[in-house]
Amino acid sequence: MIGIAKKLITPLVWVTILLAISIGTSYLIMKDLVNVVEDVQAISRMVELTGDLQLQVDRLLMPPNDYLITGNIKERDKYDRIAGKMRETLQQLRQQRGNEMWDSLLKKINEDVKKLAEMASEIFHIKNPVANKEAAVLMERMDAFGDRLIDEVGEYHKVTEKELLKKEELSRLKKKKAYTIFAVVMLMSLFSLPLLYIYLSRYVTKPILTLYDGARAVGTGHLGHRITIKTGDEIETLADGFNEMAASMEEARKELDRRLLELYTLYHISKVLNTSFETEQLLVRIVTDIGNNLNIHRVMIMMLDEKTQELYPASFTDFVKEGGLHDFRRRVGQGLYGLAAQNGMPRLIRDVDAEPNLSKEDAISPDIRSIIVAPFGVRNKILGLLCAFKNRPETFEWHDLELFTTVAEHIAVSMENVRLYQETKLQAITDGLTGLYNHRFFRANLTVEIERASRYGHKLSLIILDIDHFKNYNDAHGHPQGDELLRGVAEFLRKGIRESDFACRYGGEEFAVILPETGKDAALALAERIRKNIAEHPFPFRETQPMGTISVSAGVAAFPADSKNIDDLIKKADKALYRAKDEGRNRVYAV
Repeated sequence: MIGIAKKLITPLVWVTILLAISIGTSYLIMKDLVNVVEDVQAISRMVELTGDLQLQVDRLLMPPNDYLITGNIKERDKYDRIAGKMRETLQQLRQQRGNEMWDSLLKKINEDVKKLAEMASEIFHIKNPVANKEAAVLMERMDAFGDRLIDEVGEYHKVTEKELLKKEELSRLKKKKAYTIFAVVMLMSLFSLPLLYIYLSRYVTKPILTLYDGARAVGTGHLGHRITIKTGDEIETLADGFNEMAASMEEARKELDRRLLELYTLYHISKVLNTSFETEQLLVRIVTDIGNNLNIHRVMIMMLDEKTQELYPASFTDFVKEGGLHDFRRRVGQGLYGLAAQNGMPRLIRDVDAEPNLSKEDAISPDIRSIIVAPFGVRNKILGLLCAFKNRPETFEWHDLELFTTVAEHIAVSMENVRLYQETKLQAITDGLTGLYNHRFFRANLTVEIERASRYGHKLSLIILDIDHFKNYNDAHGHPQGDELLRGVAEFLRKGIRESDFACRYGGEEFAVILPETGKDAALALAERIRKNIAEHPFPFRETQPMGTISVSAGVAAFPADSKNIDDLIKKADKALYRAKDEGRNRVYAV
């Protein structure tokens, strides 16, 4: 590669020398001119500051004078504010460059300002200033001193103005000199460079202009702009460096855009996580929003079943081809997902084909190329996994793993909030002893179910049952054993009804069962089955009961056949219960 220096120096030694002299001279002149301009700017600043100082000294005399007229102590605060601004102005003046005369004047002004402050302090310490002759004399002295100080500042201002005029004139002369030298250089160039115009244009001017245009394009935001220069010298190397710089800036902007998208996504997901306290709805919204906002092909949230210690897909998107993943299960410690749940460490698989230990089942689909698994939990307890998938040929990067780990932490907090909310909600409607719904829930839910049955023309039945001779059992064996019996009967109710039914503790040893969409005959059959199972169960101390076993009596009423309002329906079922007791207990009656 022939360097640009050789291309120019070999045929153009004399031109190079001429240009070197011109450039050196121009540099010195420009440097001198720049120094003069800087001096002009500095002195202009001093002129401005001295002008401000004159106004501030004049304003400084007003608060003490107003204090003598009004006696308002707030004038002292006004004086302090003005004095503070004066101190700032003096401080700025001290920071400016100046000659000995300027420094001497500034020192004198600074001392006089301190004396003026002492006079003002003396006036402000007079308790009754209004019509006070002594204060008036002090004020006259202060006014006279202040006028002299204003004159001093004015003198300082005039000195700086004169110096400014000198510097401006010097700057004008320097500019004129610079223009003259530039004119001479241009005339010399007109006689010496025409023969080299084409040569320089081809190997220097045009490449530099290309670089300039490229810089402007990149500077206006077109980071994808690239330039092509084939000169075989340093300019070509510079062009290659420019292209690398533009590519790096373009990549940096993409990274910034990606970070902004991540922040927006985290913000949006955080809003979603706070919109629902129902686990199923929350999980569905999470996978949907992650897929839409992060352009992820597939998303899955696996939850941990604490009883079986198995992970199962609680919510997912775009797994139709795989049958919806409803049968996809992994034990803790098993495979990719089980190991992540076991050690609590997130995992990135950029390419499933390059992972010999990844099973085909864990890859889920042949279309999937890249996988991220991010565990989430609270207090060192894993709740589940956030899993993301990209189809071929796309892959995840490490920054994606960081983002999904952060999202997983947000999910953990939200899931814990949901758990606490549901736990609190359940406690509010649950009987603490039996775990069944309490009496408050019973009445509220029965009202809702009656309204629904009335709206859609459905049937509804109510069972109220009572443990026979419970007081006898309680007195004979103690309240703790009585509580165990209540829990045992509640468990029979819980196991004996459908998921759509509601078993409640009605009060004391009484229980109620709400049976939506159930006629009286079916309710009687269910009540009889529960009664029989309880009577046949070997409860502790059942032989001590008057009937030789633990038994219940039950009453059944139906809507709308027996009643069309809640209170009457309860009354009818209760009446049937008492008939069962009157007939000898351990039996079921309907209205």
